[in-house]
Amino acid sequence: MVDKFTRKATSGTYRVVGYDQYDYSDYFIDEFANLEHALQLLKQRCSTSNATPTSFSDVYFIYNDKELALYKGTYDEGIEKLAL
Repeated sequence: MVDKFTRKATSGTYRVVGYDQYDYSDYFIDEFANLEHALQLLKQRCSTSNATPTSFSDVYFIYNDKELALYKGTYDEGIEKLAL
């Protein structure tokens, strides 16, 4: 069973998490066995603004099973590799 209330992905998977800049909360989006699939979803989410001004759009992260943030993505700044 997937624990949706943590940033830590299930063993061997990659978790995509959103951060809402209006209410300062994280939310679970999806989890993937393949990093490339997680990156595809991150690119899709970052391609559309969901706030005005766009700098207040949600921030997205990919975490591994060690709770390490690997990528960060935003509408304004695109995708940034954080660690690997």
